[in-house]
Amino acid sequence: MTKPRSQRTPRPARTETVAGVRVLSASARAATEAAAAQPGLRGWRARWAISSDDHRRATAARRAKDRGRDGFNRWPLANLSDRGYRGLGGGRAAVVATNPEWRATTVQVAGLWPFAVGASAPTVGTPIGAHYITGTPVHFDPMSWFLKGFITAPIAFVLALNGFGKSSLIRRLVTGAVAAGETVLCMGDTKPDYRDLVEQLEGQVVDLGYGHGTVNPLDVGALGAVVEQLTDPDQRRQVAARVEAGQVNIVAGLVELGRGSRIADYEEVLLAAGLRHLYSPTGGFTYQRPPQLSDLLDVISGGAEQLRQFAEEDDETAYRASTKTLRRSLRALVEGPFGAIFNGPTSTRLDLGSPAVCVDVSRIPEGDTKLLAAVLMVCWSEGFGAVAAAHALADAGLAPPRTFEVVMDEIWRVLGVGEFMVDRVDALTRLNRTLGTGLIMCSHTIKDLAAFDSAAAQAKALGFFERARAKLIGPVGPEEINRIRNAVGITDTEKLLITSWAAPRPPSDDDLDPAQRETPPGTGCFLLKTGEANEPGIPFRMVFTPTERAADLHNTNRRFDNLPGAEEASR
Repeated sequence: MTKPRSQRTPRPARTETVAGVRVLSASARAATEAAAAQPGLRGWRARWAISSDDHRRATAARRAKDRGRDGFNRWPLANLSDRGYRGLGGGRAAVVATNPEWRATTVQVAGLWPFAVGASAPTVGTPIGAHYITGTPVHFDPMSWFLKGFITAPIAFVLALNGFGKSSLIRRLVTGAVAAGETVLCMGDTKPDYRDLVEQLEGQVVDLGYGHGTVNPLDVGALGAVVEQLTDPDQRRQVAARVEAGQVNIVAGLVELGRGSRIADYEEVLLAAGLRHLYSPTGGFTYQRPPQLSDLLDVISGGAEQLRQFAEEDDETAYRASTKTLRRSLRALVEGPFGAIFNGPTSTRLDLGSPAVCVDVSRIPEGDTKLLAAVLMVCWSEGFGAVAAAHALADAGLAPPRTFEVVMDEIWRVLGVGEFMVDRVDALTRLNRTLGTGLIMCSHTIKDLAAFDSAAAQAKALGFFERARAKLIGPVGPEEINRIRNAVGITDTEKLLITSWAAPRPPSDDDLDPAQRETPPGTGCFLLKTGEANEPGIPFRMVFTPTERAADLHNTNRRFDNLPGAEEASR
């Protein structure tokens, strides 16, 4: 008769848990060992059970040893073997297949090797974005790459269609230059694009325009002040000669802008002679109290004996006839629209002690092309003169050595005035290495540098782009890429990439919803090229940091902020 379940004697447990591992209990282990001595299938099964139990007990012993004092297990990670990870949480493959291999020429596998698009960039300079292909950080600024020997001159040219982030990229480079201890000069901010950034960096902002400040082209500023501090006669003579050459160059440039044609050689001689007379004891002017354009006009109109000799005229009548064109041009500078800005003392002089300087010329009317070009040229000249003054003091041991970064934005505005402006800009841009200055130029298209009838002027203007050792090419069209390929090597893959950035998809009804609207694919995308060969460049996408977004530094569409729907469009 079978006993009820409640009256049965409980069987001893066959297993127990040790360190989270189930093993045979002591009684079950003893019984299994006794059965293992028997022959046949039963003995084989017992021996297999003992072997498995030995492995479990070894695992339990390791876990017990790794268990910390706080009661948590400190189990080692799985070990990597030739077939996968071995251990807890790992996994191994029973069969490992070999990778397929093919052999071909470099022409047949050109898309694989050499790589069609660059895959890395040195972490030297300002962080400007993430690699377009790999997502790794991309660093660049002209001065850092020049000092490391990556490029032969600290000149960069930014080229892209409007609205794709040229100014935002230059602002990032400006921020990095200030962080590296350089003094940045944004000489001629036309929109303005850099005023807010310079104010955030606690720099100097100078306003120029009708009713918003004046600048005297004959005021040599910092360069003239250096002359009085130099004790070496040779250095004083060299700086004084540079001051005079800069004044003559600027006045001649202004005259050419007003005329729309080149100035004669003897007229430049008269300008130099008139300036020497003004700074002589008879003239009574000094570098601390410089003359104005009206004073130069009075001297040339007066026709002193010395000036008649320079003009190679024998009497007053002949002198007046030969200088009539020059006097008319100077009169137009003094009494015409230029006089409101140039015929007066400089309202605010540049302070090179500040980390950055921005000359805001956005109040000049957009259609006044000649005046804007004249202001830009004078600003660039004053900026390079201030740089030369700082280096002169450093060479004399009166100040520590310094480096500068000059931003020449909207260069097409000056070149568009006429061919005669090419030589003026060319003279300002050739001495950047001598002056220890990095240079960043910017334009929308390379056609701006070739829009001249003269082949010589076209070649010289294109030299601005070719001399730039670093070219940052943003979204442009197929025709523009073909023009760029005449100056720098662009692979077919890079051509397709750049043109795709400039070709967003057509809008649809989904774009009416701000939540679903996407940023155009080419916004902030650029290709960094540092050589003329067909070697791959470095494509990257610039992404704004939270600080930049909070400061709203890159919003160039503020004029549209108050329009209906503008708030939703900016989200």
